[in-house]
Amino acid sequence: MLSERKKLLHSYYQDHQRKLSLNILRIALIYLLLSISWNAVFLIFQVQYSRANIYFLLLPLIVLLLVLAVNRIYKIKPIVIQHVVNLFLVFVACCLYYGSGYREAWGYFLAIPILAGLYGNLRVLFLYSTIGLVTMFTVTFADPLVLGVFDSIDFSNRVLLYLVLGTFSYLLPKQLNQLYNNQVNSIIHSMETTIEQVVKTFIISIEAKDSYTFGHSERVSKYAVALALRLPEFQDKQRLETLRLSGLLHDIGKINIPEAVLTKTDKLSEEEYELIKTHAVVGGRMVEKISGLGHLKPGVLYHHERWDGEGYPTGAKGKDIPLEARILSIADAFDAITSTRSYRPANTPLKAIERLKDNSGTHFDPDLIKHLDEVMVSWIRIYKEYNEDLSEFETLLDMP
Repeated sequence: MLSERKKLLHSYYQDHQRKLSLNILRIALIYLLLSISWNAVFLIFQVQYSRANIYFLLLPLIVLLLVLAVNRIYKIKPIVIQHVVNLFLVFVACCLYYGSGYREAWGYFLAIPILAGLYGNLRVLFLYSTIGLVTMFTVTFADPLVLGVFDSIDFSNRVLLYLVLGTFSYLLPKQLNQLYNNQVNSIIHSMETTIEQVVKTFIISIEAKDSYTFGHSERVSKYAVALALRLPEFQDKQRLETLRLSGLLHDIGKINIPEAVLTKTDKLSEEEYELIKTHAVVGGRMVEKISGLGHLKPGVLYHHERWDGEGYPTGAKGKDIPLEARILSIADAFDAITSTRSYRPANTPLKAIERLKDNSGTHFDPDLIKHLDEVMVSWIRIYKEYNEDLSEFETLLDMP
């Protein structure tokens, strides 16, 4: 699974590649039209100010117009149009060599490494610089425009100039790409900070409705992460971060539940229980519609599903339940059992773990329950840490 960061970078890179390719083609179109117009004037008025062969200039123009037309109709993929552009540049250099009519026409080939380097891809630069170099010497050896002026020194100087330009073409875009990546990372960091602030705001809103759930979301998130660290699927930091945020927002839908129902000390009526059950669906819809939080939906929507299919809201069963939701279900139950609620006192962590094990294969994924002994120490540490905070919070509430 690609991380959000990689997806964003890939999206920006693809968009940049397409725009760069089209801009090169547009500039080439302007250059060719200008060259054809310039030389056409001398040809029409028969003024001897040009040795260019206008037909060699019309040929790449026709090819260019065809490429632009095909791209307009079929929207050529960025990776494909990148190669089309570079091959077109080699073709243009050959046409200009034969069409310009002067001995330094080989210099047009020097534009190939410069333009290929704009893509910031070392393999692309090396490939088309090599193709350009080979093509340049092939045409100049096979058909020198001026006989007797191409010797070993001229050969050496051309190679040196070509290498200098090729190296420069790599270093400049590399620096620009570094700047570009820094800007993207800055944007992503800003987005992550904003998302964190949005999540904390929702947590405060939820827990303000019920003092008995103070710290519940954070504890569930930490329990879930501690368990997930034992699994190979969560060695990816981005997936672990998704689980962490899902834990923080798993009860976001309770913002839609009346406070009187959430804090009721008596047994809930059937109607009230059905209302409570809606929080999973409401929460799933909420995160889905918030930019940057849509990937949290599986954990938020399915965290009350059961392994045996008797849960809610969809009745999903076994591994049809997303892994994030199966982890959150265990973490949520552990915290509920070890927390004092309006209708019952708290149980000890060891008692809670026993109850979780008793419900392995019915409520909970048995493969996950097997890891409880491994995470027991971590969970007890989290439990004690938050109980101290809770005692301080209750003391503050009791102050006159």
